[in-house]
Amino acid sequence: MVARELSPASCRRLPAGLAGAWTRAYAGIWIATLGFALVVALVGEPLISTTRHVLGLSLSADRNPRSHVEHVLALVAHNIPIFAWPLLLGVMGAHRHRVSRRVADTVLLACVIVNTLQVGAALGAYGVALLPYIPNVPLEWAALALGASAWLVQRRRPLTLREGLVWLALIVGVVLCAATLETVAVPHR
Repeated sequence: MVARELSPASCRRLPAGLAGAWTRAYAGIWIATLGFALVVALVGEPLISTTRHVLGLSLSADRNPRSHVEHVLALVAHNIPIFAWPLLLGVMGAHRHRVSRRVADTVLLACVIVNTLQVGAALGAYGVALLPYIPNVPLEWAALALGASAWLVQRRRPLTLREGLVWLALIVGVVLCAATLETVAVPHR
């Protein structure tokens, strides 16, 4: 009985196309992030001081609240819509027409740019001093890539309900891990 339960037929698989699309999206997100950081760092002081003024980050453990479950849940509630909305593009039928695909591509690219620009600019302006305050970013970028890869797959074929739910569960799980890490692993007072 144990052998039958572990047979390949009984194992659930990830949605088709997820691995390749996610890898491309994750790499693209990191390239954008590091590209923005490089631009800020290479332009130098004028852009660094402007970025610091606009972002207004205070890299101080005294400014971070103690970790608690409410903070994790607030971060999860804030981040799930940011990372999961591309799943809705297939539900809305954006994959069916060339114009709607281009609009969806543009909106998704804008979402990625807005997110990566902020983190990349901060990295360029604050340098390695920022790293202890952003241990969650690799996981958040993984969630952002999951959302983006959902659309990349949906451009070619609609997702089944099961695939959409698996994708959503993956996004929620990664966002929960990122929020927990952001809450407990940053310097605290």
